[in-house]
Amino acid sequence: MDKDIKSKNSFKQSPLAIIGIGCLFPKAGDLDAYWANITNRVDAITGVPKTHWRAEDYCAKDSTAPESISASRGGFISPVQFNPMEFGIPPNAIEAIDTSQLLALVVTQQALKDAGYGPDRDFDRDRVSVILGVTGTLELVLPLGARLGHPIWRKCLKDSGVEDSVAEDAVKRISDSYVSWQENSFPGL
Repeated sequence: MDKDIKSKNSFKQSPLAIIGIGCLFPKAGDLDAYWANITNRVDAITGVPKTHWRAEDYCAKDSTAPESISASRGGFISPVQFNPMEFGIPPNAIEAIDTSQLLALVVTQQALKDAGYGPDRDFDRDRVSVILGVTGTLELVLPLGARLGHPIWRKCLKDSGVEDSVAEDAVKRISDSYVSWQENSFPGL
């Protein structure tokens, strides 16, 4: 037990310095663009890009309808160039890696470069740490995310010749087995 207390105390005495920052925000792919947007009062909220999803599949005229949202605008980051080999990731592994993890690597690389620790600099890598914070309420990610597939399910059922009423009933029964979307569902994600 004394050993545990000693290691905690020695940690408190270790100096800590935040010397680099990286970021990806809507309309700001790096720290300079982010500060320029703040200074210039740039509104980075836009309509849903065509590359993301069809807003009309999820935005209902009746915003109280199940599985609908009432807003078709949001903050969307621009496409990010990612070379998996640069990070030691085989290209065939990309499909199984969550996008947030890949973006975290890009932002970490920005922070290291901002701190002067680019790939060309020689430094003691044993004395450098990168701390990332990412969270997800895994109990809810799957059921909430599964709802995004409802338009795909409807189209697939329709293309397979299933009557609209039967398809809608199937989607509703699947949907009813999940936690409902509500205003508090997404901030925690």
